[in-house]
This record gives sequence, C-alpha cells and structure tokens, in this order.
Amino acid sequence: MTTPLPPDLITRLCEAATAPEGVHTVEALADLWLTDHLTDDGDPEEMAWSDLCVFELDAHPEVLFAFILRAIRKAENPWQVGLIAAGPLEDLLTVQGPAYIDRLEDQARRSARMRYALTGVWTQDLPEEDVRARIDAARLAAMDSGLDIGAPLPPA
Repeated sequence: MTTPLPPDLITRLCEAATAPEGVHTVEALADLWLTDHLTDDGDPEEMAWSDLCVFELDAHPEVLFAFILRAIRKAENPWQVGLIAAGPLEDLLTVQGPAYIDRLEDQARRSARMRYALTGVWTQDLPEEDVRARIDAARLAAMDSGLDIGAPLPPA
C-alpha cells in the first residue's frame, strides 16, 4: 500500500530546482530522507532537500504520521531514529498530540522500535500534560535500552 503525497506538496516539489524525480508517495519520501540521513556527516547549516519536504508535511498530519511510521520501520541506525524522534515525531506530538496519542500508544505496544523512538522525544516540551504522561508510560519499558543510553536499534 502506498500513501500519496498531497497534490499541493507534489506541485511544490516538481517546481523545486533540486527536486529528484518520482517522489510522489510518503514511502518514496521516507526512503529518500533515510538515505539523506544515513550518517551524521552532513553540514548542520545545510538542510537536505528531503528535510524541506518533511517540514511541509506539518500541514498534513495524516501524511506526516504515515511518514514517521515508515521512516521508523525502515531506519537502519539509531542516528536516523533519533532525528525522527526529535524532529517529525516531536513536532506531531506538539501540535497534534491529543489526536494521535491513541495510535502512538498502540504502535508502542506492538513495536519495540516505536518504544525506542519515543525515548528520543523530549516530553517536557509537549504542551498537553496528558500526552506527556501517556508518552512517558508508552516508552517506559524502553527507557533502559533507548536512544539516550546509546542502545542498538531494535529489529523492525
């Protein structure tokens, strides 16, 4: 199953001078983003083209959620998961936390990778106290083997 990117985003992507061809689905964008962030050797002052696309997804929370799930599932290393956790996942929880907390809890119950990713979310910055508490509970079992500990990435 593929998840199409919103038409307005595809239009902007097609107009961008550095846009790669064929990025019309969440899956293609997630794969491109993961490739762009395979290692921590990029220039922190220069964002990858794929980052600009992911920032645009804030206006489309369902598509952003699909991106997060795909990227976490396909990630190859803790660096990538940490970027997802501290970036798109934290952004989604900050703006849309109450609308997505049930699904994130369900993902965390079923996926060691999601629990691992949630250990990289800074809950103190989340505006909803209930969302903070529920994220803390959902990731509790992974806190001793999470991102801050430097633990390896759980299998997908």
